[in-house]
Amino acid sequence: MKAIILAAGKGTRMRPLTNTCPKPLLAVAGRPLIEHIAGALPDEVDEFIIVIGYLGNKIRNFFGSTFLGKPVTYVTQIETKGTFHALGLVKHLISPGERFFVLYGDDLHGAEGLKECLQYPRALVVSLVDDPRPYGNVEVDGRNIITSMVEKPTEPRGNLISTGVLLLDSNIFKYPPKPHPKNGEYFLATAVADMLKIYPYTAVSSSFWFPVTTPEHMIEADRILRTQEIAKKIFIQN
Repeated sequence: MKAIILAAGKGTRMRPLTNTCPKPLLAVAGRPLIEHIAGALPDEVDEFIIVIGYLGNKIRNFFGSTFLGKPVTYVTQIETKGTFHALGLVKHLISPGERFFVLYGDDLHGAEGLKECLQYPRALVVSLVDDPRPYGNVEVDGRNIITSMVEKPTEPRGNLISTGVLLLDSNIFKYPPKPHPKNGEYFLATAVADMLKIYPYTAVSSSFWFPVTTPEHMIEADRILRTQEIAKKIFIQN
């Protein structure tokens, strides 16, 4: 199974730390963020595809051609046109009917939640937040099937959001989204919202999620990893 890691962004909210280092390579507890992410994935993942852009050669140099004993393929996103645009760049590497993970290259996730995704044909890892407006806002029914998903809603429906971990299949490429009215980007969440009308997605509760957006978040993430041994076991598989 492939894991596609989206790591092309400039990390502007993390400046000045990202002036010379791509955000996924910023280190917490002695390891780059992207290494924590790769290590949390289940053993069924046997190949990485990394979408690079800003300072992408540094990510390429870090991972090399294999990482954690698994082959790595790189795809370059020259224009930052959104998450679906980034995913579309790897379409030629996905076979019809194939399932695959998609993750962002800068958030920390619990291994248990990622593993649970494999029980379902398609899944999103979700969490409750105080303010869902910066995220993909989701609604679920009584069976934890996602009934709606709206990226960056102005009027959220509840406080449940997608944490950015998705278990998709190749059908996602049938649902190219329209550009978002605010910034013109093509969001993966919009494609998922269209796709789930035909193909059910299961909401999987996150076992751990820590979004790393600012330098202050880096300090807190480092504190958690260094002071809680159980946290290390949750999202770093050695």
